[in-house]
Amino acid sequence: MKKKWMLLAVLGWPVLGPSQTLPQQAAAAATADVPVPAVAYQPLEPVGASALVQELQDWKAANAAVGQYPRGHRDIVKWEKAQAPAAATPTPEAPR
Repeated sequence: MKKKWMLLAVLGWPVLGPSQTLPQQAAAAATADVPVPAVAYQPLEPVGASALVQELQDWKAANAAVGQYPRGHRDIVKWEKAQAPAAATPTPEAPR
């Protein structure tokens, strides 16, 4: 039984050895005067349709607009359907 433990300890030492950090390496990582590159910060700006919505109306105005419909989303869908342009009929091509 002792031989198995001894064999395990001998064979396991190379695996466990590199996982330990040396005190010099740990001390070097804690040095505060190490030069660090500046962070290139670029704020995200809304683009496309979300930018247009953000420019045209704020959330309070949108909330007030939805509040005028007593049945909520059902009335909004009905209103949008009424506002949609009529489907365009394809024009026949002239003979060549």
